[in-house]
Amino acid sequence: MPNLIPDWLPWMRPAGRLIWGVSLLIIGLIIVVALMRRPKPDRPATWAECMAGSVGVFALMTLAFAVVPHEWITFADKYLQWGTTKFLVHSGQEILFFKFPFDINYKAISDIIATGIYIVGFGAALALFSMWQKRGQEKPEAAEAKPRTSRFGRPLRRRAAEPATVGAGSTNGGDA
Repeated sequence: MPNLIPDWLPWMRPAGRLIWGVSLLIIGLIIVVALMRRPKPDRPATWAECMAGSVGVFALMTLAFAVVPHEWITFADKYLQWGTTKFLVHSGQEILFFKFPFDINYKAISDIIATGIYIVGFGAALALFSMWQKRGQEKPEAAEAKPRTSRFGRPLRRRAAEPATVGAGSTNGGDA
């Protein structure tokens, strides 16, 4: 498979599949948000629409929960070489007047980032599922409308219905 990522930066080609996976995930999420903004149709969904939606959701969840975390771990292990031999903090090392009681290696950092990808994906999935179910519903109006205020923060008074005058004090439109 050809790597179509340019080599502007030294890490771009090794992270090619990660970049493609994240790009496809973002494009898919943009499509979902665009579909959510459309009004909900009055008729029930057809079988074909439901199947297309389920295939789309499966593809996005595969990207979010399988491809992107796997490619991140592969990129961190192979290119960045974040293994168990590189350490961020050693046990007994003093940082900000505190001695660390354990080691933190770069493999643990890589796994924490992968776990963060899962947590963000799960939260985004729950939020999108909820927003999809609530689309088309009317938003509840405020119980009491706040009075409009001027740019100085004072409430505006309502003007009584007065006839509009063209000129101040003249009857012929301001030509004197």
